[in-house]
Amino acid sequence: MDWIKARLSDPEVLVRLNGFFLSYFGWMFFGVLYSFLGRWSVDLTPYFLRLPLTSRHFVVGLIDFTRSIPPLYVLFNGVYYIGFTGSIAFMVLYLLIYLRDFETSDRLLASYILSYLFAGMAYVVFHIYAPHVVYHLPGYTSGNTLLTRQEFVLPSLHNTIITVNILLLWKYRDRMGARVLIFLNGLIPFATFFLGHHWVYDIFTGFLLGIFACRLSKGIAMGIPRKLYNWELSSLRKITVVNFVLVLIILLVALNPNRIVEIINGIVENP
Repeated sequence: MDWIKARLSDPEVLVRLNGFFLSYFGWMFFGVLYSFLGRWSVDLTPYFLRLPLTSRHFVVGLIDFTRSIPPLYVLFNGVYYIGFTGSIAFMVLYLLIYLRDFETSDRLLASYILSYLFAGMAYVVFHIYAPHVVYHLPGYTSGNTLLTRQEFVLPSLHNTIITVNILLLWKYRDRMGARVLIFLNGLIPFATFFLGHHWVYDIFTGFLLGIFACRLSKGIAMGIPRKLYNWELSSLRKITVVNFVLVLIILLVALNPNRIVEIINGIVENP
C-alpha cells in the first residue's frame, strides 16, 4: 500500500486526477444544461427507423436471446452499468495511479474531453432515441439521470470511451492488467447492442468518434499550470477528496435500484 500513499502524495498525480474529475463533472453539467439546449435538437428517429436492423422484431429478438442465457444476461447488464463511469475509473487507476504514465494519462484526458465535446455538439444538433425507448420495452428505465439522457444515443459515448481506452491500452497489452481491461472494455459494445440500449449504428459511430478523438489527442500534453505546483500538498489532497465525494454522490443519486430488481425478475421469468 506504500505505492498508493506515494502516488497520493505526488502533485503531478493529484493535479491530473482532479483534471479527470472536472472533465466528468463537465459532462454531467452538460447533461443538465441539455434540458434547455435540447429543445432545438432535431429528432431524427422516424427517419432512422427506415434503416436495416432497426425493426422491433429484430430488437426484441436480440433481447430475448440474451435473456434466454441468464449468465450472459447478468454479465452484459453488469458490464453495461459499470461501463461508462467504471471504464473511466479503471483507466485512471491503471494508467495514472498504478503506472504513473503521465504522457498517456494526458492523452487519455484530452481524448475524453474531445469525445464529450464532439458528442455534445452532435446531440445539440440532432438526436435519436434508444431501441428500448422507441419500442416501449418493459423492464427499462426511460427517465433521464445525471449520468445520461435518452437522447444521448448516436454516437454512443459508451463505445466512444471504450475505443479510446483500448487504443491507449494497446501498448501495454503484454501486461495482465491491461489485458483484463481490454477484455472488459471489449464486452461493452456487445452489452449495449444485445440489451437494446443502442442501435448498431450508434456503436460504429462511437468507434469512429473514439478513433478520431484519440488521433486528435496525439501529442497533446494537457499541461499543468506552474502555479498549481505552489499549492500545498494538503490543499491538493483536500480538493481531491471533495471531488471524489462529489462523484460518489452523483453516482448514488443516479443509481436506479429498481433496475437491479428488474434484471432479477427477467432472469426468473426466462429460466
